[in-house]
Amino acid sequence: MKIPIRIKIFVVLLAFSLGPIFLSRGLMGKASGEAVRDLAEELRRELLLIVASELEYNASSLLTLLERGGETMKLAVRALSMDTSRVFENNKSDAVSKVYYSIDFADPDEAPPDIMNHTGYVRKTMSGRERPIKVSFGFPSVHLSHRVRISDVEKDVELLQQLTPTLRSIIQDMTKAPFWINIGLESGVLLTYPGHGGFPSMYDHRDQDWYQDSKESQSWKFYLTVDPVTRATVTTIAFPIRSADGTFLGCASLDLPSFAIMGEEGLKERWEGDILSFMVTRDPSGDTLDKGLPILAQKDSQEGGRRHWMSGVEQEWLTFDDAIGTEVLLHAMDMQKSGTVPLSYKGEGSLCAFASNNYFSFIIIAPKRVVSRLPNAVADSLEYLFDEMRDISMIVSGIMLIFTGLIAWFGSRAITRPILTLTAVARRLSGGDFSARMTQHTGDERDDLVDSFNEMGPKLKELLQLNKDMALAEEVQRLLLPHSEPCLDGFDLSGGISYCDQTGGDYYDFLNIKCQDGEALGVIVGDVAGHGLPSAMVMAATRGQFHTLAKIPLGPHERIQSINEVLSRDLDGSGRFLTMFYLQLKENTPSVKWVRAGHDPAIRYNPATDTFGELSGEGLPLGVLEEYAYESNEAILEDGEILVLSTDGVWEARNSEGIMFGKKRMLVIIKENAHKNAEGVRLALMDAVDHYQVNGQEDDIAVVVIKKTSGKCMPGDTVSFRMTNKENCFRCFQPKVESFGRSNGLSGKIVFHLTLVLDELITNIINYGYADFDEHPIDVSLSMDGDILTIRVEDDSEPFNILEAPAPELDVPLEDRDRPIGGMGIHLIKNMVHGIEYVREGGKNVLTLSKDISKSCSSMKE
Repeated sequence: MKIPIRIKIFVVLLAFSLGPIFLSRGLMGKASGEAVRDLAEELRRELLLIVASELEYNASSLLTLLERGGETMKLAVRALSMDTSRVFENNKSDAVSKVYYSIDFADPDEAPPDIMNHTGYVRKTMSGRERPIKVSFGFPSVHLSHRVRISDVEKDVELLQQLTPTLRSIIQDMTKAPFWINIGLESGVLLTYPGHGGFPSMYDHRDQDWYQDSKESQSWKFYLTVDPVTRATVTTIAFPIRSADGTFLGCASLDLPSFAIMGEEGLKERWEGDILSFMVTRDPSGDTLDKGLPILAQKDSQEGGRRHWMSGVEQEWLTFDDAIGTEVLLHAMDMQKSGTVPLSYKGEGSLCAFASNNYFSFIIIAPKRVVSRLPNAVADSLEYLFDEMRDISMIVSGIMLIFTGLIAWFGSRAITRPILTLTAVARRLSGGDFSARMTQHTGDERDDLVDSFNEMGPKLKELLQLNKDMALAEEVQRLLLPHSEPCLDGFDLSGGISYCDQTGGDYYDFLNIKCQDGEALGVIVGDVAGHGLPSAMVMAATRGQFHTLAKIPLGPHERIQSINEVLSRDLDGSGRFLTMFYLQLKENTPSVKWVRAGHDPAIRYNPATDTFGELSGEGLPLGVLEEYAYESNEAILEDGEILVLSTDGVWEARNSEGIMFGKKRMLVIIKENAHKNAEGVRLALMDAVDHYQVNGQEDDIAVVVIKKTSGKCMPGDTVSFRMTNKENCFRCFQPKVESFGRSNGLSGKIVFHLTLVLDELITNIINYGYADFDEHPIDVSLSMDGDILTIRVEDDSEPFNILEAPAPELDVPLEDRDRPIGGMGIHLIKNMVHGIEYVREGGKNVLTLSKDISKSCSSMKE
């Protein structure tokens, strides 16, 4: 009698697992529970006192570091002021390095050689995102105030350039946080280091408060300002620059992000990132209880990119939940230099530590859930309480270990021995030894597993060999298909195929052939009954017949008839046959000839008249009747007409409800994409079928599209591709643009401009064009016609004509502008191309841009 293995395992686990667990919990549970609760409460109280002292020490230490850092920055600014005075006193123009103006940083060809992104130097956009600012640590940059000409200040610029070594030495001794060192002169010249661009066109340092105050000052001053380049709140330390006779020359300043002066790098790491820190001052108006404490700086400021250098800094306030706790904190800050106060902050009980001087206070807020965490001291204390219980549990555990160890040792061997043998055989099979067998028997269900495992070896060997054969067949069939579209004057051609198995019976080909009146191009689309390897073999034989007869001058019907005679004999009695549509084209000739051998007629569409037609005709499938006589047909194509040859896998594709794709959908797709090239029409049709078959492809699909044109064939002058608003579009189109540029010999500057225009267009479409969260296609095509580069972008977003977008008011002060800030991307696009056309058709925006690359590339206007 076989005992099921599940019963054996159940009995073993029940007998040797539950018993020891119940016994151990009964002896230790009651005593350990009471001891742990008492000790945990006592340790919690002690730990709160220790952590409070540590937080107070941290606040005092950070205040000291802050004061020292401020002194260092004041000395640096003062030293820079003195060096500037000395340079202007000597008034000697030594040989200096090249001068880089702020506007040069927008042009890669004019920017310093070491310009690159550096950590922390970022610009905050209006949406709050951060974009890197390229800076140069090798060279400063010069920004000229509005309406200041270079020729008027050339001497000042040359003198300031001599201070470059001083600027480099200052930055080596400063904090690693991102900051600017500036020298602003009365003449309107602003030297800033590290060198960078991005200054607003209307920015004039002489109008800023810190500069105006320096005229009447003899020493340094602190200011909270908004940096015009990064839009971040910065602490500005300013010191006047005066000549030997006391004449005001300008001002030296240092801009540092407010959070960076706080010096708290290790604080959040120590407390696992859950505490907050602020630098505050007392409100002179006396409204502290109502407004809170004015915040001078904080590590985690929530400011976005909407702050502007002309609007100044909006005051932020530190407030607490309860008035009583706030009063206690303020009283403590008045009475002592440091301390801790428990209070509630943002709905959570917290511990507030502070340290103050005569000017400001440093505050650390830590939630009680953080300071109440018990460290390793809890484990050390609990160890003593568990000593007595450990003696009892050790005896019990020893007895259980002996019994369970013996039973498990012998029991596991009996249970696992077949499994180990099975594992060894499996390793031999995975190593390629398909003769491996298992001879051990267990007397239960595992014998069925052994028998199945022994049958697996020969089957795996057969399957492996079959997979190798199929992989080889797939590779051979892939090599038999066209590797690229032919180039035929007067026609644009594109073909593609998709198999539902590794191999299939659908077939298309482009073949240069001999005919009675010269040479022509044969276009072939065929469909063998069924799919898989047998159909692929018939397809390969048919292809061989076509290529064998390619150099023999035959008419279309004669060529098909010769192939039918051979196939009819080869397929006799097999029940297999294939349908074929054979089309013959001659360059620069509107006349086309074809033979239809049981295949569906080719679809014909004329966009000029918006009419559909067919290339039909009579003819049996190949391989059915050897003596059958085929007929040639002929028609004339007009420029722009489209022919679509396909197999039944297109219109017989089914959705999840079993409804066929149908030819009506085919006609709609052809009509909607008729403005595209042949490749674009084919991709649109095959993509539509692919998305329609949600349950997977059931039949092979082959599609060939022919478009009648009037021009010469220019290989490599057009590229089309599709993206969606859910993808990283820049990564999608950048390599295609670069490949297009290489194929057409475009300069690096033209490729850069092309990439920039596409990035701006697609970013605008994704950010502002879609009101839902669905995935939408964005089609792009690039083409060259002589020196004219054409960009075509098609999307189904909200209607938007960039030609109607107003130009940004670049020369109007911010406070006087009538229109909202924005529109720079569209303004940039308009200035980088020579022609723009917009239409709204079929529910889609179609934007066509053209650029004459023979003209010099215009620089971007400020």
